[in-house]
Amino acid sequence: MKIRSWHLIVGSIVLLVLDFLILANDNFSFGKEYGKATIIIALASALIFAAGIVWAIFEPIFKNKGAAVAAIASQPIEQSRKSRLSLTAPEMVSNRLFAVLLILSSIPLLLNIISLPTVIILIIFALFLWFGKTYHPVVNFFFLIIALGIYFVPIPPISWGFFRALKEFRINGLKFSFPMIFLLPLFIFISFSVRNVVGNILAYLKLDMDRRNIFYFISLFIVSAAILAYPLFDSIKLRDRTENVNIAVGGELPLVYTRQSLTFIDRYNMAGDFTSKFDPSTKKYIYHLLLSEPLAKSIQFTEVETDGEKINFATDSRIYCQNCKKDELDPYGLVFPAGKSIDFIIERDQIIKVIKFIEPENKEAEFVFWK
Repeated sequence: MKIRSWHLIVGSIVLLVLDFLILANDNFSFGKEYGKATIIIALASALIFAAGIVWAIFEPIFKNKGAAVAAIASQPIEQSRKSRLSLTAPEMVSNRLFAVLLILSSIPLLLNIISLPTVIILIIFALFLWFGKTYHPVVNFFFLIIALGIYFVPIPPISWGFFRALKEFRINGLKFSFPMIFLLPLFIFISFSVRNVVGNILAYLKLDMDRRNIFYFISLFIVSAAILAYPLFDSIKLRDRTENVNIAVGGELPLVYTRQSLTFIDRYNMAGDFTSKFDPSTKKYIYHLLLSEPLAKSIQFTEVETDGEKINFATDSRIYCQNCKKDELDPYGLVFPAGKSIDFIIERDQIIKVIKFIEPENKEAEFVFWK
């Protein structure tokens, strides 16, 4: 019987599971006596598993070479639809290689259990890349829709918003606020989702195998470069109104703002809003937080930041706040008093991208004004 790559993979997994059961079970006395042997067996299983994976990745190149040559010679000039949609050996090798990388790079995302749905999508796509031997237009289009969502729709709890993450990287002076490894699985998923659709189109152009392989790697490079470059070169614009503040971080201000921004004092005007505009007469950027309904209780802030810079309420004359109370002991402290409405205004010569109100215990209310 011929040994296949999957024999090594399945056999190593079975051997590793049996070794683990023996090592973990106190009823087996030899499990304690030969602890080193079980460790050696585990390492050997891991090496065999890795060898099986490497073999499986490069197997399409060496598998049935003679049969492939014979098949090409016997094909009619007008290839069938099925043969046109078949992946070439280099395409399969590349897909399998990145499928393994996708699964490995998805492991850090499990540190945030809320991102589990995204991890499941990535694993399903990795299996699709691994086992795929032909282009599937409908499936590829489905994954493309999900990829566009992950790229453009910012949902931080489930690790969506690749475009915004790279744009924040640019805004923060090319510094990530989180480990870059968290973006790698998203980058692989988006790149191959888009490239698979491009591959579907190229498959109908009746190219020979060499040209298809060349176009495969060229299109993969172009798609990957475009995905990375677009957020870094896209212009930064000012929002007329802040994005909805994240209430998951806790604190009183996010709750009050969310409640009042959903309440209308008349047909057109909300009770609470945080707007921004550029005044051409003064050439100033104006940011206006309005909470029309009196607060049920006071909200204390240890500091207020504009793009990471703390506001000194004792010296900064560009801050206007009706009914606010300054902290006499701390120039960076501020209080929104109970029973009062709040009319808070910040003026700046430059655009402010993010304004943060920080309450005790580092509870942040973040308002984003760039897009």
